[in-house]
Amino acid sequence: MAKQTVFVKWGGSIITDKSKPLTPDIGRISALADELAPLLGDYAVLLGHGSGSFGHWAAKAYEHMKLSDPRQYAANVHAVAARLNQIVVEQLVERGLPAFQFPPSAIIFSRDDRVSRLCVGALGDVIKSGFLPVTYGDAVPDEKRGGAIFSTERVFFALNGPLKPRRIVLVTSVDGVYTSDPFVDPDAERIPEITPANFPEVRDALGGSHGIDVTGGMLSKVETMLALVQTSPWLESVVITSAAAGNMAKAVRGERVGTVIRGD
Repeated sequence: MAKQTVFVKWGGSIITDKSKPLTPDIGRISALADELAPLLGDYAVLLGHGSGSFGHWAAKAYEHMKLSDPRQYAANVHAVAARLNQIVVEQLVERGLPAFQFPPSAIIFSRDDRVSRLCVGALGDVIKSGFLPVTYGDAVPDEKRGGAIFSTERVFFALNGPLKPRRIVLVTSVDGVYTSDPFVDPDAERIPEITPANFPEVRDALGGSHGIDVTGGMLSKVETMLALVQTSPWLESVVITSAAAGNMAKAVRGERVGTVIRGD
């Protein structure tokens, strides 16, 4: 029986200190790698991660080049984001996981901030063969704008059709979506499930993430993933959960944790 394909994202806020430029959290990366390792025997996994204090910082730091030299702007952001990806892959490999880098800029070409060409190529075969491809939020070449920033969620959106994952798991700094910011409101309540029917009611609860985030925070993530499950019959659910020990593994296996996003 073919393994189920699962997309997993490690949020930039949990693998870096987003308040400090270029600061990875090696301990957290290592712990997540150890939890992911035994899952590879049962699931075909595409791992993605946010850029945290690397790519988001670079997007702000080089913003002055965005209009005057957009291609160089994209190249600078890509170079910084790739540094974090290298760190993540090194940690995975050190722990015995067969990880390979798959930068979005190598498989996505865009025009006016929309995917115009998707070069999936060997990616599907790499996943099926038991390797662990690792992608991330990145700047990609753009025919009209010079460069475009693609969050990991947007990369997953682009790869969803060709690779048809059963589940998408987003590991964040909080255990799901809450009625208000759980970092400041002790009465915040977790929303166990989001569907098209109740999304209008919970929309106001979705705020931006902490620190610098040029990709839109939680609202953008939920809107993107809700649209995805509604249009993808093969996609059972998207799960947003925290990096607490065991949560990622439970979500990959389809156990109920965090907030589950469904299309029905």
